[in-house]
Amino acid sequence: MNIALFLKKNITKMPFYLGNITAKIPYSIRPGISSTYNLRVKEIREFEDMSNDDKEIHLYKQMKNITIYAYENIQFYKEYYLSKEFNPKDDLNSFEDIKKIPIINKDILRKYDTEDRSGMIKNRYKVNTGGSSGSPFSFYITPDSMGTEWAHMHNIWKNLDFVYCDLKVVFGGRSDVSNGIEYDSLRHSYAIDLYTDYNKIYNKIFNVFKTKPIKYFHGYPSAIYDFVLFLEQNEELLNIVKSKVKGVFFGSEFPIPLFRDKIEKVLNVKTISWYGHTERTILAGEKEVRGRYYPFQTYGYTEAVTNSDNTLSLVGTSFYNLSSPFIRYNTDDTVSDVTYLNNKNILESFTILDGRKGDFILDKKGKSISLTGLIFGRHHEIFDFIKYLQIGQNNMGFATIYYVANEVLDTIKLFDSSNIDIKFSFVRIDSPFRTKAGKILLKIKEKNENTVS
Repeated sequence: MNIALFLKKNITKMPFYLGNITAKIPYSIRPGISSTYNLRVKEIREFEDMSNDDKEIHLYKQMKNITIYAYENIQFYKEYYLSKEFNPKDDLNSFEDIKKIPIINKDILRKYDTEDRSGMIKNRYKVNTGGSSGSPFSFYITPDSMGTEWAHMHNIWKNLDFVYCDLKVVFGGRSDVSNGIEYDSLRHSYAIDLYTDYNKIYNKIFNVFKTKPIKYFHGYPSAIYDFVLFLEQNEELLNIVKSKVKGVFFGSEFPIPLFRDKIEKVLNVKTISWYGHTERTILAGEKEVRGRYYPFQTYGYTEAVTNSDNTLSLVGTSFYNLSSPFIRYNTDDTVSDVTYLNNKNILESFTILDGRKGDFILDKKGKSISLTGLIFGRHHEIFDFIKYLQIGQNNMGFATIYYVANEVLDTIKLFDSSNIDIKFSFVRIDSPFRTKAGKILLKIKEKNENTVS
């Protein structure tokens, strides 16, 4: 077994006093990941110092290498490229030729078995992602990818002065958290069970924050927001948290303004968000401006490709996952306000349109209504009285808004639906709807009039 996989499986249960010691081992010398980590740190630094022309040359070489590898070693790419009359050995002769590489998506890949679109790399392990559709999708990842991940994540987090050995509380999708809150020695963090009643484990939470040097929160914005609401009801604990926590890292969800503003205000901290996904083709992080993401072109090649309706979709290529490479993979996430380097050849930054593609509802005429604009672009008095708001739609022109509040509200007066050709109904619920992973989404899927998933 690869040493990185061995450590991942076997050292998560060390007690805090031992984990606090091992956490101080620099990533540059950690067994199993140090080699890859050091290479990626060096590459990030060197790429930043390159001229734009040299960046093009570097990206062209990376794209050609991974495309030829896939063509020669993976059945899917061989067959698909032949069907498109594309041969990377002959057709990739310059940076501009990257556009000749056929774009793929999840639907195309699903037509092939996992093995037929994967390379036989030693120690590879299978992962699954459901994506926005909820339909399972499997592929392989190589163990050394952990070094690549950490090198780039540390580069993002350093914007909030994060140091690799700093202790975090993680609000993620783990289903195996025991006793409500549990120390993870591998990641040097405390994991919280998102489905637990925080009041029932108050003493455990209090003890962790009182006795441990917690410096950061990390996880789903919706889950951290949920915890912040709990803190507001427990002043002593809130004061301890505020005295220790230096910043908040958002991941796996688009940080909607309602959640983000509340977290920053209550904790009096700065937050930072990044964009990424399980397929590991694109990783982008915020810098100074909220909502503007800068992709690492050392992680993979990131493009904004124009669709038939003139929208822009993120397309990514993984450079280093040889077990299941994704090459010019359409994420179906739409972006806007893009900036470029070198005469629009290299994508420099973007904003994510409505969080994720699909975060809209349809009016009676079939027009798409952005939820970002509808919910957060207007002044809704209802936000003064609620804790959560979610929206679902079964039929065009009709939508249901679910809200969590202490009492039934006069929603017609409090929610501004002017000039929108949609009939809204309002349902008060005791707690927000969550995904299986524990996320609280703005838009939820309704199976029928009475059930929500």
